[in-house]
Amino acid sequence: MPGSEKEISQLTQGSEASLFAQLSLIKIFIAVVLVVIAWILLKWIRGFFDRLEKHNPRLRFLLRQVEPSLRIAVWFAALLLSAEILAPSQNAFLAALGSAALAIGLGLQDLIKNLIGGLVVIVDRPFQTGDRVQFEDAYGEVKQIGLRSTKVLTDTGILVTIPNADVLTKPVFNANAGVAECMVSAKLALPSDADVDQVLNLCHKVAVCCPYTHLARPIEVDFEEDRRRLDTTLVVILAYVYDHRFAPAMKTDILRRTRRELKAHGILTPLDGTAQSEPHQA
Repeated sequence: MPGSEKEISQLTQGSEASLFAQLSLIKIFIAVVLVVIAWILLKWIRGFFDRLEKHNPRLRFLLRQVEPSLRIAVWFAALLLSAEILAPSQNAFLAALGSAALAIGLGLQDLIKNLIGGLVVIVDRPFQTGDRVQFEDAYGEVKQIGLRSTKVLTDTGILVTIPNADVLTKPVFNANAGVAECMVSAKLALPSDADVDQVLNLCHKVAVCCPYTHLARPIEVDFEEDRRRLDTTLVVILAYVYDHRFAPAMKTDILRRTRRELKAHGILTPLDGTAQSEPHQA
């Protein structure tokens, strides 16, 4: 047995030496060119999908579903072709690959976790490109799902990069789950003695008249007790926006219209009412 292990070790070392000895600048240059071409191709595909989406917005979610898998396929093909060019023989290539895998496994454990997480996200689809998600303190639209990380653009224009390994171990809240519309919740504080029926009627009309409301989905107006202030009652307006990209504009419009109508009917005074709004899962 010790003799066999020694022979295998010598064979592996010889294969590695053969691999590095037969490498040339031309082969390395071709491999690098293939990787660069793959990167340029992916950039072109992204731009093509963006143009297609602007021409036909209904294709947006379909294109975003296809893009992550296409990205992986292009990178896999580029790396496979590069390996075929660089490897002088199958034995030498497998030997070098084994040594590289050992070194990568020891030194790049976090990267490997993120790569596995990226594959799981693409296959399991807890969210997809174009969805509005909340991950810890970050809430916004998923702009890109990569092998290493997921990028989320918040409503304030900040691009947040989330390692895919964290996506597998922490909860992710999806507001629209692959469809265009999502629910928007707007809250407004009212005096506790306000006419509930009148407020209910006014808030429902405001939601119907909002230009962003998806009228085919239900509209609800609920009341909640404000535990922090006993002299106020919270009115909650629940309605669907027809495209989740307009969710911030919709909740701003609903709150603005509601406060204006309540003041016009004497329910709110200029000093009354504190408003907040938040998205909910469809």
